[in-house]
Parts: sequence; structure tokens; C-alpha cells
Amino acid sequence: MKKVWGIMLLVMGAAMFFTIPSKARQIQEIRALSGGTVLLIKFCFYTISVLLMGGGLQKLKGSGNEES
Repeated sequence: MKKVWGIMLLVMGAAMFFTIPSKARQIQEIRALSGGTVLLIKFCFYTISVLLMGGGLQKLKGSGNEES
């Protein structure tokens, strides 16, 4: 089961990583946000996606030792 969760986390992190530029363009269209705010939002999204991928890799790495 850990292997399935690891693959899901890894795929979702990668999918999020590659969709951030298009979402950032949509966020930049909001005129009420300053440039610094958009950079902060992009940084947070990239951080979340890297953490998702790291968690997935950790699950996959640990799934060889245990089952369930």
C-alpha cells in the first residue's frame, strides 16, 4: 500500500510542478496583487510540489522494507 501512496504523491507533485507557470499567469491577472505577492505564491506552490515529490520518494524508498 505504501508503494501506491508513494507513486500517487510523486505523480501529483510532478503534475503540480508543471502546472504552476500557467496558474501563476492566471494569478498575475488579478490586479489587486503586487509583484511580491505573486512571487510568494509561486514560491509556496513550488515548495508544496517539491515536498509532495519528496514524500512520494520517501514512501517508495521505504516500501521495500515493509508491507502494508
